[in-house]
Amino acid sequence: MTELLLVRHGLPLAGVFDPGLSPEGTAQAERLAVWLGHEDLDALYVSPFRRARETVAPLERLTGMTATVLDDLREWDTDVSQPYTPPEQIGTGDPRAAALAEGRFEDFVPDLDREAFRGRAVRAMDTILDAHPGRRVAAVCHGGITNTYLATVLGLPTMFWFHPGYTSVCRVRRMPGGRVVLHSVNETAHMIAERAADPVA
Repeated sequence: MTELLLVRHGLPLAGVFDPGLSPEGTAQAERLAVWLGHEDLDALYVSPFRRARETVAPLERLTGMTATVLDDLREWDTDVSQPYTPPEQIGTGDPRAAALAEGRFEDFVPDLDREAFRGRAVRAMDTILDAHPGRRVAAVCHGGITNTYLATVLGLPTMFWFHPGYTSVCRVRRMPGGRVVLHSVNETAHMIAERAADPVA
């Protein structure tokens, strides 16, 4: 069995291009690293976007591993014509804010080439799973790419179906026969709890 942990980045800064993490996001990433330090991870992957790279950095320091940057893990927001704003901080007059508040996640990105995005999400995860049979691997990426891949695993017609928390963890497992199954969604225990054992050195 191969296990893949899909991790959303921490809370980013607002109003800048390719933002890094906010102070809160940095604290989230630190808590995530301590939590996942107990997981006996065999490899790390990361989106090229700065908010993801800064999220994986504490885990790299803790484990001594270097994350592989995988371009296919990038989010759908590749249009850099305007500064990035975290979805939760979009103004209430913006239709996207209403879509998010009402759980109409598909309407948040109405102009997205869905099939191309779905294909990229599946390609990214297959690349990782193929490279590490029988291992446990973490990929720090984004809410949209995680949504889309998990929807594909579940056979859902919609691509965006839940709102993952910052630094949340979702797990899939590729079984010996090759089938990929969903194991967990939106784990955020590390934000409120601590594990008893010491993390790996």
